[in-house]
Amino acid sequence: MKTKLTLLIPFLFLFPCIVFSQENAPNSTNHLFEFEEPVDRWSTGLTFQALSGFREIKMSGTTYDSFDEAWIGLGVGFYADYKINKVWKLRSEVGVNAYVGFDPYINLQSEFKFTDRWSFYAGAGSYFNTSADHLVQRDENGTAILNPYVQLGLRYKMSKSWTLDLRYQQDLYARQRATDFNRFSKDGPLSTFSLGFNYRF
Repeated sequence: MKTKLTLLIPFLFLFPCIVFSQENAPNSTNHLFEFEEPVDRWSTGLTFQALSGFREIKMSGTTYDSFDEAWIGLGVGFYADYKINKVWKLRSEVGVNAYVGFDPYINLQSEFKFTDRWSFYAGAGSYFNTSADHLVQRDENGTAILNPYVQLGLRYKMSKSWTLDLRYQQDLYARQRATDFNRFSKDGPLSTFSLGFNYRF
């Protein structure tokens, strides 16, 4: 009886300590599937981009010729973020890119935060050719209003309000195909690299 009582006394002292340590242990939850309380999930801001890219121009006539055209430009947009959990969030972005003309665009991104400051994102969207006549069907000049693209990027959180944004973007289709009306020239899909900054309100 004394032996049992002797073993029971240390246990009675250790039990509250064990419970207390469990309650105050570091959170080891997998943040990938941990959903937060619906507080401050939305945030908005502006994005500014310096653009550089290239596309292939093909021309045919008496002789066939092909060359790469490089270009630079600027872009500005508005974004809205929706925070799913501590590592995942969604972003919707609308804006205008200017290089030769003005290209309004819209896209949707999925962003994954893999360190305290760095995150990776992938997305898809579309440019809008304001001079085209048809939404998806090519007009007589070989252009369509919708020009879909995909994108990959990295973001670095510089401060609470500012984020550095590195992005690669690739058109899925040529913006203009060869026709009788555009002298048998074809503008290939645009490949775009950008360095920009995001400002959170």
